[in-house]
Amino acid sequence: MIALSIQLEGDWTVKKAIAVAMATLLGVCATAHAQSSVLLYGSLDVGVQFLSHAGQNGSNVVNMQSGNVVPSYFGLKGTEDLGGGYSAYFRLEEGINIANGSTTVPNVLFSRYAFAGLSSPYGSLQFGRQYSVMFEQTLLYDPTYLAQFSVMSANLIPIETINPNNSIKYISPEIGGFSGVAMYSLGQQLPGDFRAGTYLGLALAYHNGPFSIRGVYESTRGQADVAAGTSMSSLVDRRASVAARYSMGPATLYAGYANVSGDLQLSPAGNLYWGGATWLATPQVNLIGEAVRYDTRGGSDGRPMWFILGSEYFLSKRTFLYGFLAYLDNRGGKDFTLNTYDLAALGGVSAGGMSQTGVQIGITHSF
Repeated sequence: MIALSIQLEGDWTVKKAIAVAMATLLGVCATAHAQSSVLLYGSLDVGVQFLSHAGQNGSNVVNMQSGNVVPSYFGLKGTEDLGGGYSAYFRLEEGINIANGSTTVPNVLFSRYAFAGLSSPYGSLQFGRQYSVMFEQTLLYDPTYLAQFSVMSANLIPIETINPNNSIKYISPEIGGFSGVAMYSLGQQLPGDFRAGTYLGLALAYHNGPFSIRGVYESTRGQADVAAGTSMSSLVDRRASVAARYSMGPATLYAGYANVSGDLQLSPAGNLYWGGATWLATPQVNLIGEAVRYDTRGGSDGRPMWFILGSEYFLSKRTFLYGFLAYLDNRGGKDFTLNTYDLAALGGVSAGGMSQTGVQIGITHSF
């Protein structure tokens, strides 16, 4: 039900004409969208975090964190059946920090998703701001589901590439267990510098019963600073990755590999490995374990390793409690941390060779 409260001043005839026009418009809209559906949804995750060696001076911190295990967000999504296997759809989604009520990206209304799409028997096309191919194609290949303590700690998916603007994405139907994704972002769309900020992502996946595997390639161009008159569009960041998972009843095994190269250096060049498992010990208790290693090279030589243990206790289908314990053995790595998203908030990073311990406890509710 939609309630409208309208106050109009002035000539009664004008008010009547406006009221009739609005009633007609609402009637037309109701008829046109009779086959449509719109859903409000979201997730709220908040907890307390302890992180050692969190500041530039190596001090510890205890802080309230939003989105520890699942990002906090709300969104609207809708679809309209066009007939013949075709449908139009949209998605608008905003990340929020429920610890203080702010948005996760300042001055951006829908930082996570803002796209419209068309689905057909031949696949789907989406236009707008959306997640990168690497992000979407790693969610189900990481036992933590890309929590803050995860392969995200190793910057497998840099913040600069997580939500490319001005992007076009094609998602194929599944054929014989195979499916594919192709995505291209037009970047900053600057006259005379059409490569600035552009993004290309490709993925091929295969799913057969308990076994799934996927391969991803993506490249990102540097951005231009219009005010300063400089551009890094000649520099590129390249990432290639293979990951797989295998389910055995209540347990699932995960493994992945990624190579980082190029001269843009959104994260150090090198090879990243991860592996882990989940075990649904009871219908209420899920146990998680993961190890990550990043063999960097060049000016950032190091072999940092992350060890992560987690537990989730389900109070219902929509609400669960969680606890995570993680340790970073920096092993000569430069500026790595347990929680990449904390860097700006905490005003520093873990210095080279300095290890970290982190603990997170909290609650997640989805709607």
